[in-house]
Order: sequence, then C-alpha cells, then structure tokens
Amino acid sequence: MKCRFAPSPTGLLHVGNVRSALLNWAYAKKNNGEFILRIDDTDESRSTKEFENKIKENLTWLGVKWNKTFNQSDRIDNYNLKIEQLKKDERLYPCFETAEELSLKKKSLLSAGKPPIYDRSSLLLSAEDIDEKIKSGQKPHWRFKLNDSIIEWNDLIKGKVKFDPKNLSDPILIREDGSLLYHLPSVIDDIEEGITHIIRGEDHISNTAFHIQIFQAIEGSIPEFAHHPFLTDQHGKGFGKRLGSLSIENLKAEGYEDVSIINYLINIGSSEDIKPETIKDKILENFDIKNISTSSAKFSEVVLKSLNADILKSYNFEQVSKRINFISSDIDLEKLWIFSHNNIFFIKDIIFWSKIIRGIFDVNEYDIPEDFIQTAVENIPEEPFNYESWDIWTKSISEKTGLKGKNLFMPLRLILTGKDKGPELKNFLPLLDKQTLLRKFGKT
Repeated sequence: MKCRFAPSPTGLLHVGNVRSALLNWAYAKKNNGEFILRIDDTDESRSTKEFENKIKENLTWLGVKWNKTFNQSDRIDNYNLKIEQLKKDERLYPCFETAEELSLKKKSLLSAGKPPIYDRSSLLLSAEDIDEKIKSGQKPHWRFKLNDSIIEWNDLIKGKVKFDPKNLSDPILIREDGSLLYHLPSVIDDIEEGITHIIRGEDHISNTAFHIQIFQAIEGSIPEFAHHPFLTDQHGKGFGKRLGSLSIENLKAEGYEDVSIINYLINIGSSEDIKPETIKDKILENFDIKNISTSSAKFSEVVLKSLNADILKSYNFEQVSKRINFISSDIDLEKLWIFSHNNIFFIKDIIFWSKIIRGIFDVNEYDIPEDFIQTAVENIPEEPFNYESWDIWTKSISEKTGLKGKNLFMPLRLILTGKDKGPELKNFLPLLDKQTLLRKFGKT
C-alpha cells in the first residue's frame, strides 16, 4: 500500500497540514507501506524553492522519512497527454464566461432559491463557435464534465459518503492562462505512483467526488479515502490565518521536541489518550485511523506545552547531554539536569535554573528571622554536598528551631532560589559549595 502527502511550496508547514502528513506517514508505516512526498508546485507564481526546502527540512526534523519524492512541475508533459485524452473523450470542454459573468449567474440562481450550479451553457457551443471565440482572442477555461452516476465511497473516518453529480458544478481543471488546478495533476500522479490510500482534510470531500470520476475517466484504480476534521482553537473556531503562527518552524524555534509534536498531532481528536511517549515506533504502533473522531479536534498550545514538559521529565541525562553543553563549563551538567528537568517546558529553560545556582537574592525581602538564618548557617553540612546533604541539613535545623513543613522549607527555598516554588532542593545542594551557600545567606 502507498500513502502520500502533497504540500504546495507556497508557505511554511503548520500544525494543520503537518497533521495530514503525519497521519499518512503513520498509516503507511503501520501497514508496512510506502510514504510518498509530492511537491505540488504547478502554481509557478507562488511556489518557491525556499519553501520546498523548508518543507523537507521540517519533515526531516520531525523524523518523517519518505520512500520517494517528486515535483509536479517536472511532469507537465504527462499531464498534457491526459488532457488531450480527456478532450478527445469529450470529458473536458472549453468555457468562455468571464469571472464576472459566472458571478452574476451564481447570484441569479441564489436569488431564485436554486443551487449555484454551472448551467453547462458552453456545451451548446458548436466547433465553429469555439474556433471563432479563440480567433477573436478569447481564452477558455476547461471544465470536466461529470457524468450522472452517483458518487459514493466508504470513508475510513467519515463512513459512507455520497454525492449526486446533479448537485455539483462541473469543476474547472484548467485556467484561462493554461495553468492547472489541483485536481487533474493530483489524480494523474496518484495513478502513476499507485497510491492506495489518501488521508486529507475534510475540506477535500467535494474534491474527492470530482476526483473519483476523473480516476474513472482516465482508467485509474480509485484509492481509499479518509477525511479528517479541521483543527480548531479552544473555543471551537477555525484557526484560519492564525495557523501561520503555529508553523513547525516556529514550534521548533520555540523549543518543542519533535516527538511531542508527532505524539500530539497523531493522537489529537482521537479516542486515544495523549501520553508522553518518547519512542516514535511505539506512537506508530498505537496508531489506529479508526480512533480518529469525526468531530473537529481542539488544538491547545497549553496541552502541547504540558506534553513537552512531561516528555522532558522522562529524559535521562545521556539523552540530552550534548544539547545542554551550552551551559557554563564550571557547572556539573548531569547534576543540573537532575535538579531542573522536572521544572522546565523546553530544554532552553535550563538556562534559568543554571543562573539560580550562582544567584544571590536579597534575604531582607523575605522577612526571615535572623536567628533562623544563623541556625541554618551554623548547621551547614560538610562538603562536598551530595543528595543526602539536604535531609541532614534540614533535620538539624528542625531540631534546633522546632520548625517543620512549610515553615522550615519555604525560607530556605526563598534564600537559595529566590522563588517560592521550583525543583526539589535536595537535588540543588550538590550543585553548590559552602562558599556559595554562605553568600546566599549574606554571610560573606
């Protein structure tokens, strides 16, 4: 079996279209199939090599590997052969209405309470009429003539879907300037590559109705289809242009783990709980397209950020050692990771906690009694501090002052970190020496 992802290189990949990529990739991997990356670059005015390279770079960063990739712009000759065949079979016909004329027809039908379906008036043109219009400089757009057969398929997500062609306009496949719309090149390539399954957004459902008849017209095998609902914001509203801020490029720059994005986008809107799984093969193993809901999935940056934090909590030092070596060389990175990794959302947040190590905070701001400070200083355990030093120290202070719980630990946390909450302090002491500790207490 074969699945494909077909982005247009006209912008950055965002969570919406990457979700389609991941679902196709996961479905192919789960079924020991192939994943094809097709670059839909027939729109020369908007497509750029820079965006194409960035698409491939982002997919590679996510760990999405393709078995084959190609550009539609390299296959124009093949498309033209099929176009000539469709014209010969009278499934493609020329139309000369302007955009304004089509708009007026649409408004007229709507005001009459009728569906705004193209009236096929161009089919009444004779060969002489067509030649005359072309000779006079009019450039036609070309429509695909739908036949009357009911179009239906069993959608892997939506279930049974059915269209009556009488309620559809013949789709335009070729613009006046000769450029191709999405439909025909897509179908031709799907046939050429032997694509067996197409998973895409629900906005393509009516396109699928057109495509099924195009598949039939050029005698290709019809793939199985699955149409997943759109992502919405937390209020159930569509993202629209706001998805641009949720590009993979931006999420990567912000510090999200690739596995967090994969985990979230494959499982969002499904009956599966989103767990902080770090092994991609296990995410794919647990994937089942039948679990995807027919309702729109609510995308939450808060949930994604929390998932990222949970994934970082599961990392051991060996998994991140090379990624945190930007921290000052005089800090023990393994001890820093043990101290901070349960309290960060992104790897870069470790910088904040590394600064806490040497940070000196104004003890006078916290209204901490001097006798408490003096007792704490007098009972500092022996160096070098280890992971038992904190318990030894706090037990000694508690015995001398009678303080317990929050009354004991909060003053120490404020003095040591300047924060009223944060990582376990038993993991903090091994990062300090006695001199630094005394400076934090204002005693040097």
